[in-house]
Amino acid sequence: MEVNLIVSDPWEFGTEHGTGPFTGRIVHVGSSASGDVAVLLRLDDPLSFKGESLQCFIATPRLEEDKLENLADGAQVNVNLTRITEDQASSTLPLDLTAWRGGLILIGTLERI
Repeated sequence: MEVNLIVSDPWEFGTEHGTGPFTGRIVHVGSSASGDVAVLLRLDDPLSFKGESLQCFIATPRLEEDKLENLADGAQVNVNLTRITEDQASSTLPLDLTAWRGGLILIGTLERI
């Protein structure tokens, strides 16, 4: 599924790159550790921020009422975005964040194109 990402936080990201929209694709759907639907998002054009390449993210619902399943119906969904490496994105468990020990997190909105 093709999506647009609008980034609202952190402020410095918006200052450097604007808020978007940044186009990308949902390339994997599964469950987060909390049991909510989570998705692997791959941006069409990688960005660089704070010395890190940004292309792959795990997107999870930001608020209780946000459901990633609603993207298929054209809804905008507020999300937390955890940056992951290309190696993790290509692994057999791309949505597994148990080894994550800090790094870049964005807050934004996804909507289907």
